[in-house]
Amino acid sequence: TTQTAMGARLLRHWLHHPLRDRSLVLKRHQAVAELMQAKHHAALHELLRQVADIERILARVALKSARPRDLSALRDSLSQLPFLQNLLVDCKSILLETLGANLQTPLQVTQLLMQAIKPEPASVLREGGVIADGFDAELDELRGLQTNHGDFLLQYEAAEKARTGLQNLKVEFNSVHGFYIEISRAQADNAPTEYRRRQTLKNAERFITPELKAFEDKVLSANERALAREKMLYEQILEQLIPFITALQTNSGAVASLDVLCCFAERASALNYR
Repeated sequence: TTQTAMGARLLRHWLHHPLRDRSLVLKRHQAVAELMQAKHHAALHELLRQVADIERILARVALKSARPRDLSALRDSLSQLPFLQNLLVDCKSILLETLGANLQTPLQVTQLLMQAIKPEPASVLREGGVIADGFDAELDELRGLQTNHGDFLLQYEAAEKARTGLQNLKVEFNSVHGFYIEISRAQADNAPTEYRRRQTLKNAERFITPELKAFEDKVLSANERALAREKMLYEQILEQLIPFITALQTNSGAVASLDVLCCFAERASALNYR
């Protein structure tokens, strides 16, 4: 009745490699007995159920092949470890005390993952939507260009109306022609010299200016640049995690051992082993 993939693998290993050191066997027996007496194993089981396969995720981090949802799963799993620790804080057996100490997670890792990765990131990096808002100012600006260019258009339209005196002037965008300034045919001859004709309609002329063209290029390239920025930031995050792999492996080993001990306690209680 292990609750994690790590625990299931460790249980198989323990069964295939029985201990011959009596003192180690007794430490396991004492830990199981304490979990049964304190009835902690049920509460620990509930928490362990929410822990992903940290061991396998760390292997992918080391190879720099971890996917975005690996990192969100790592973050969410590490957030459960302090609760596991709290349930072990009063335990007296040497093994449970050791496991409790080994559940201490590196603060830098939890902070980085909380700040950097969205609560529910995209499944693959190439789709974007992985890095959390507020983590990187440049990425936030690029995302803002994709979604909030309406404010710029309103401000630019008001400024152009004031500058040219053309009160029926409109600044708009469509997916075919991009950004443009639209002026009625009657007033098109009054357009400033820097206005370059982009499209002629039956009742209006559409123009582009160097400033509007520069903004258009910025907006249309924002998606590509945002994806490239996310990829770069994601690679940096993986690099920052690598120095902590050993410490995180200690965490995963403690989770696996605790899972197997809880399994033994649950089985002993359910089957009335004494």
